[in-house]
Amino acid sequence: MRRALFIITTIALLGMTTGSVWASDYEDMDICLGKKVLARALCKDPLEINYVARVRKNIYLFSVFYARQESRFVVGISNSKIRIQGKEFLTLTQTIPYEFDTTSKCAVVKFTTPECRNAPPIVCCSEKTVEEKLDEKFWDRPVPDLLEEDLRRALDVETSTEDGVSAKEAPPAQ
Repeated sequence: MRRALFIITTIALLGMTTGSVWASDYEDMDICLGKKVLARALCKDPLEINYVARVRKNIYLFSVFYARQESRFVVGISNSKIRIQGKEFLTLTQTIPYEFDTTSKCAVVKFTTPECRNAPPIVCCSEKTVEEKLDEKFWDRPVPDLLEEDLRRALDVETSTEDGVSAKEAPPAQ
């Protein structure tokens, strides 16, 4: 009976994630969200939650020492909700809304439990691409260095243009 209930809840999680647009692109963010939200739900430290495997797209399996035994939990992440289902503890089922910011690629979850009150919001961001890292590296430099680099580039272009124009317009040597 337990196995049948688990299969039914897994199918429900799959149905919940079919229309997912946001989470599917950012698996690293999904795993971070799964760990932190599960830790908050169980009132544990996120370091105690172990990522086990990706079950399907946007569905992840985690393990943690809970209720005097090693327990597994399935976490499904859709475009606006996170659903937690205990594999051994089927009564532990929660659906938690979250907000996703597409520009920063970060998800924010405002979720507290009675056991863990006054907790700050959970924030998980996707790892930045190489382009984003280069762009960030560029803007982290001091403004005088940026201006000096622009001036050097402009002077290099100006001198190469002058050399090119004067060589073309110069009269042939006699």
